[in-house]
Amino acid sequence: MLTVHHLNNSRSQRVLWLLEELGVPYQIERYERDRKTMLAPPALKKVHPLGKSPVVTDGQATLAESGAIIEYLVERYGEGKLSPEPGTPAFLRYRYWLHYAEGSLMPPLLMKLGARSPRRSRPRCTNASSRPTSRSTWIFWKANSPAPTGSPAARSARPMCR
Repeated sequence: MLTVHHLNNSRSQRVLWLLEELGVPYQIERYERDRKTMLAPPALKKVHPLGKSPVVTDGQATLAESGAIIEYLVERYGEGKLSPEPGTPAFLRYRYWLHYAEGSLMPPLLMKLGARSPRRSRPRCTNASSRPTSRSTWIFWKANSPAPTGSPAARSARPMCR
């Protein structure tokens, strides 16, 4: 039976969705991230050397990387659904957009979402007059060290981050 090694808050959601769409029976091996570090548990490294998810095992085959997993599942279980015929211009476009979404589009989207994540708290930096500095001038340094020369903070008052 096909097994999805599912890490919470990971890209394995799309693999589960595809399996449901194709009607393929599967089982889930669940892994939980560490609540403080958000890292995968060491047990996942037994399946994937980097401890990444998603990972799918299907008989003797073990696959990682969501794009490769999706291609494998559609080819093996799709029965012509969800994919154009291989060797056609439509198939090349399909493959391009499948990998574009993961390789080119996802990194900047995640960076943008990560910058707005409520879990990440940024200190609020102000100058000596308690006016917030612009976002582009956030400066962090060790206590009692001088502000970097030429920075907006060095030209005005030393920012205080709270």
